[in-house]
Amino acid sequence: MTDSSTSPAPFFIAKILFSSKTITNKKDDANIYTVELVRKGQDLAQLIEKEKSSSKSKSSRLICGKHTLFADDEKTVLANIDGYPLVSIKKGKEFENVTLSIVPLISIANDAMEVSVTLYPPVPGCEPLNSEELLTRLQEQHVQFGLNPNQLQELVQRCNDEQTIISSETVSRGLLPLHGKDSFLRFDVEVGPLPGKILGNGKIDFRERKMFVGVQQGETIATRIPPTSGTPGINVLGEEITQLAGRELKVTVSNDAEFDEGNGIIRALQSGILSMVNENSIKVCAKQVIPGDVDFSTGNIESKDAVDITGSIQPGFKVETHGDLLIGGSIRSAFVHCMGNLVIQNGITGGDGNVEVEGDADFKFIEQGKIQSGGRVIIRKQAYHSTIMADSDICAHEKSTIIGGMLLSGGSISLGTVGSPNAPPTLLAAGVSPEQYLEYEKIRSHLHNQEEALLLCLQRHGQKVKNSLRQSLEESVATLRQALKEIYLSPGSSTASADEINQYLSTIRITLYGNLFSGTVVQIGRATKTIKTDLRTTSFRLDRNGSIIMESNPQG
Repeated sequence: MTDSSTSPAPFFIAKILFSSKTITNKKDDANIYTVELVRKGQDLAQLIEKEKSSSKSKSSRLICGKHTLFADDEKTVLANIDGYPLVSIKKGKEFENVTLSIVPLISIANDAMEVSVTLYPPVPGCEPLNSEELLTRLQEQHVQFGLNPNQLQELVQRCNDEQTIISSETVSRGLLPLHGKDSFLRFDVEVGPLPGKILGNGKIDFRERKMFVGVQQGETIATRIPPTSGTPGINVLGEEITQLAGRELKVTVSNDAEFDEGNGIIRALQSGILSMVNENSIKVCAKQVIPGDVDFSTGNIESKDAVDITGSIQPGFKVETHGDLLIGGSIRSAFVHCMGNLVIQNGITGGDGNVEVEGDADFKFIEQGKIQSGGRVIIRKQAYHSTIMADSDICAHEKSTIIGGMLLSGGSISLGTVGSPNAPPTLLAAGVSPEQYLEYEKIRSHLHNQEEALLLCLQRHGQKVKNSLRQSLEESVATLRQALKEIYLSPGSSTASADEINQYLSTIRITLYGNLFSGTVVQIGRATKTIKTDLRTTSFRLDRNGSIIMESNPQG
């Protein structure tokens, strides 16, 4: 009787079931390796049991590489796609490992917007591939759009005649959808440049804003041009790709302006001064001139008009305007609320005041000040240890200097030099709602304090003791952590989908045209990055994984 436990293990060799040959390229006389074109489901290799020829012989083991799979018998490897099989043999300690993989004949991009083919010269004795067969195999893969039979014929002929490998040659591309254009205002009056806008060459327009544009009673100010619907695209599979329709521009008017929803026309009801806030809010009002400073001689200013202050606003005084505000001097620890656009010929100083602007804010400098804008912020010279918040972009001149403080922007940030070796680090946060960011930081600070208190409680009373203080702190920490997860940082993200938020954040940039000193913290959405070394002419954006990446030499 034979003891099965002592019988030798079966010995296998791998039998390759497709043809291959080394041939000579007719173009440069180089030797190339070519293989037979196989179909999906075709046998590629099989383990055959044989007697071991010598003690040094190693049994073969089949391994499935890309685009291959085992048959039901687990001893045969099959092709999982049409293509050209390759063999890799590596000798291990116990086995000879034979790996089978396939180079695809046809490759369709993940988004189905492009198809490419790879062709190997035919092996002598095997039926060569012709263009009609290639077209048939493409159609079997449901490729319906963009194929050119003449191109396929040229590729097959070149491969066969020159005995050369055609690698990943594109044979079809889909058509991207043409998205609709958003509605916009076409102005009938000369409103002048809008500082802070990006020009066609990538530079930023820093021309002076045209203030106090006059309009006459009954004059057409602007016309809202309707959005367009766009045109759908099509992928190589013949599937329609839905386009994004243009968005309707919501127009608001106030004071002596009216808007006709039917024809989209905005008119002046009375003669006055035009104020345009964030490019879609129109108002017409009178103009009030304050000669000199706002001080004890004038008192606080509260006006329903556009206001021109030729001097400065002195510490402690308040100015509120419904229209645009032009200040010939500075704002010095004063309180300003402008419901239009703000232009300051000099700057903002002092941390005891506060400046709120519903439109754009444009100034030379800010030192230890605070400003919040519903539109853009334009810094023409410098910002020192200040808090600058904008619902739209923050733009500074390429030769500007920003030291300390924090800049919070709902859009992108473009600056000159940021930081200093001897100054506290600057925070640059783009693609965030300033109000939501401040709320987020408030909750995070409270959470940190509660976590510290909980840790102290556990250290004093031990892990096993559960008292009312510990329970209260644990509940508070859990509530605050959940609140941090739920708070939205990106503008409008409370009503937007995750895809819409990611699409928006992909357009956000932080661009530095001068020096960027180490210690500066850059943030886009929720992603943050602390700069470890001094840099120059640098920009930051998010990659596909939502991490901040750095690029050199921004367009200047």
